[in-house]
Amino acid sequence: MGFLFIRYLVIIFLISCSLQLRAEYLTLDSHIDIPFDFMINPEHDPGNDTEMQVDFQKMLEGNLDGGFFIVYVGQSELNKNGYQEAKEKAIIKFNAINKMVEKYPKKIVLVKSPEEVYKAKRDKKLFAAIGIENGYVIGEDIELLKYYYDLGARYMTLSHIGHNQISDSSIPKKSLNNDIEMHGGLSSFGKITVKKMNELGMMIDISHVSDKSALQVIKLSHHPVIASHSGARSVANHPRNIPDNIIREIAKKGGVVQVVAFSSYVKVNKKRTESIINLRDSILTMTGDNNFIPEKHMKLIEYKNGMDKIDIEFPLPGIDSFIDHIDHIVDLVGIDYVGISSDFGGGGGIEGWSNASQTFNITNSLLLRGYSKDEVKKIWSENFLRVWKNVSNNVIN
Repeated sequence: MGFLFIRYLVIIFLISCSLQLRAEYLTLDSHIDIPFDFMINPEHDPGNDTEMQVDFQKMLEGNLDGGFFIVYVGQSELNKNGYQEAKEKAIIKFNAINKMVEKYPKKIVLVKSPEEVYKAKRDKKLFAAIGIENGYVIGEDIELLKYYYDLGARYMTLSHIGHNQISDSSIPKKSLNNDIEMHGGLSSFGKITVKKMNELGMMIDISHVSDKSALQVIKLSHHPVIASHSGARSVANHPRNIPDNIIREIAKKGGVVQVVAFSSYVKVNKKRTESIINLRDSILTMTGDNNFIPEKHMKLIEYKNGMDKIDIEFPLPGIDSFIDHIDHIVDLVGIDYVGISSDFGGGGGIEGWSNASQTFNITNSLLLRGYSKDEVKKIWSENFLRVWKNVSNNVIN
């Protein structure tokens, strides 16, 4: 009886701590990927108990209030057919996010402004904002930006893996025969895109773009820019991470770097990366596909078994390594220019934060690292919301 009573007290204590964390911190994850069958396949309906890294139950368990659900389309050919297919795929994901909030109005709301984020928190509801990953989806039709904005998109990552019609990528795509660069940074259309995003009040995301592109965007934009899911290159030397000189320029403009929990960017392990690339290549050879599709290929037993072996041989980095990136950015430019992203659903996940149910581990670890409650609030959401408010309230005509 004594043991059961003590166990009961421990459970009550943990629930109390969880509720306190939820009340004190507004937690915003700036990058959550979704599959193309989101809200179509019951296994990818966040209202169910799923194997996805983010669903409602996991968000509630981990004290994750909400985040940006991502309309991502991979890079393909720069031609009319490619642009049309990308648009059609983008609409599928916009529709899925809207279907989610329509089906579960008592649990989650679609937000289009910082004010609506705060209201969702007050109403004790989860929230979903929309971001676009890869400007490829606008093709060469600049008016599509307004169309996507009206559908709810509040930021757009200019490129992804592979150069597109807007900018050079930090990682050229071999299957598209990319050279190191295509435009020398932004294309002429890319400069028009930056101007149009300023006019709309849509945040410009420089994650994935080349260093030249990033510097040109920061200089050209009248608004602060974001890096929605990137690390610090000085901590982990990967081309997807942001070098110190660009972090400084982002901060000078009042922007924010959202540190990403993607293991390869948190801590560079070339042997692990090579092993994953080889595994994915073998899966593509087996299936006859040209591109790796997470929602399809990660389900295969061959992939799961392969990743189990890789995880044993080359363990994932942990939360301490993740916070090292935050520390570096804070030391470099101050507490006001850093935030948090998971990239769950798109390859994100580290030891201790492998899905949304473990989100509170990030909060606790930041406090243990010595950050004050006010500083943790800034890191979790206030810095990002400040940028969002700045961009949306100061539209350039």
